[in-house]
Amino acid sequence: MMIPGNYDLADQTLEQLADLRAWQLARVEKVTAELRSRVREQYLQGVSIKTLAKKAGVTRRTVYAWLSE
Repeated sequence: MMIPGNYDLADQTLEQLADLRAWQLARVEKVTAELRSRVREQYLQGVSIKTLAKKAGVTRRTVYAWLSE
């Protein structure tokens, strides 16, 4: 698997692009899981849904969904 960095997508092979996409999707899942966890923690500390949504860059509906998981 290639390690992302400075790269020109036009210079990448199909396989390299597929590896890059897989790496980025896995990273997004990890970051989202951590984001959910921190939203839950701050909610339990009394931070409002509206504030959490704004800080996390998601909709209030998403925050409610995360809290109900």
